[in-house]
Amino acid sequence: MKSIYQILLVCFIFAGFIACENETKVCDQTLSNNLHTHFKRDSALILTDTLMPWVTAYALGRDTIYKNQALTDMYFQLSPVDDSCRFYVKVDSTAVADTITFRYSRTKHFISPGCGFGTYFNLDTAITTTHTISYLQINNKSVTSSNDTHILLYFRVQQ
Repeated sequence: MKSIYQILLVCFIFAGFIACENETKVCDQTLSNNLHTHFKRDSALILTDTLMPWVTAYALGRDTIYKNQALTDMYFQLSPVDDSCRFYVKVDSTAVADTITFRYSRTKHFISPGCGFGTYFNLDTAITTTHTISYLQINNKSVTSSNDTHILLYFRVQQ
């Protein structure tokens, strides 16, 4: 009789771990709302999507996000405790690096009792140096999902 209770106890504990693991995955996906940036090439007033061959990007003073990767899009994680972030972006091994500064406001939103609160961002300003990036366009100021394209980065065509 005592062993049946022990087996049932182990089964309940195991079921609890499985339930928590699934909620953790849901929370991670729900909390992920990175700023999505898409690359465009500007050539004689013809705009085309472009693949940058050697992208390196990192948050200034923080970790590397991308290192020597061929990309058409980048995703930046904005700080939930600061109102601005700066990023180093180099799109080709021979190009001069640019910096991009994002200024935004933050709003907490309730997700669920298990997940807690997340942060939505409202992009106010985006500033870039123009070594390789010609200009940027804010496409969507509300950063509530990584599925939306928030920023378009335009690059000049090298002759």
